[in-house]
Amino acid sequence: MNLEAESMVGSRIEGGLSLDAKEKIASVVIEDALKRFKRPTVVWSAGKDSTVVLDLVLKVCKKLKISNPPALFIDHGQHYDETLKMLTEISNKWNFKMIYAKNEDVLKNVDKNGKIKVSSLSKKNQEEARRIGFTGKEFDYGLETEVGNHLLKTVAMNETIEKYRFDALFTGVRWDENEARSREVFISPRINPAHVRVQPILPFTERNVWEYIFKYKLPIHPLYKQGYRSIDGKFDSKKTSDIPAWEQDLEHTKERAGRSQDKEGVMEKLRLFGYM
Repeated sequence: MNLEAESMVGSRIEGGLSLDAKEKIASVVIEDALKRFKRPTVVWSAGKDSTVVLDLVLKVCKKLKISNPPALFIDHGQHYDETLKMLTEISNKWNFKMIYAKNEDVLKNVDKNGKIKVSSLSKKNQEEARRIGFTGKEFDYGLETEVGNHLLKTVAMNETIEKYRFDALFTGVRWDENEARSREVFISPRINPAHVRVQPILPFTERNVWEYIFKYKLPIHPLYKQGYRSIDGKFDSKKTSDIPAWEQDLEHTKERAGRSQDKEGVMEKLRLFGYM
């Protein structure tokens, strides 16, 4: 990775290690966590990064001869059909349990105009909206706003962590994704609820992720083949090209250019309240 690319991304980039070295680092981080924490889960979206982490975790579990941890999927209600299909197919094939985190209270209060009135929400969700500074009476049902993202993703995830008493979450966060994630560490303690984030592929670049996927012939979400580089909700994900993600100029263009830039701009604030 050259200086021009690093400056463009504006994030920490590890370009000096080989993919093999990064795999070994990831495996050490995972093995250490699996030996120390009793109730882990893998946060899995069917996207490229979390699929790599899932594969690495399952390999270490096989090495240690322990059961596979469950995968935690954050269901905000706007997922592509292809995403939901992958969850079922891969969990059955790879033999792990799926757990769905969903803020039912928010989703059931979406009106016909795609709006959510704060007064219609539970006391807890109203408090969570105020906690991140939202003072309006209603907001759009979507992932582009601070309040929408927080209630549909973070609150749902935190409630599930508490329900299942998870003490460790394996995530696919990488240093090179954006500025807010470039200061992350491999084992990151969190509070409310108390747990740690285990982040084994921090040094991986976007290119490394694709190299790993093809090296081990992992399943690929169909939208990547259509030109998407980052996939989340139907309404905030857009393709960045007409060629497959891995064939695009990964080193000189922004990975999340196809995602809502408003949300990317407030990433630091969202992460203070538990977002990944």
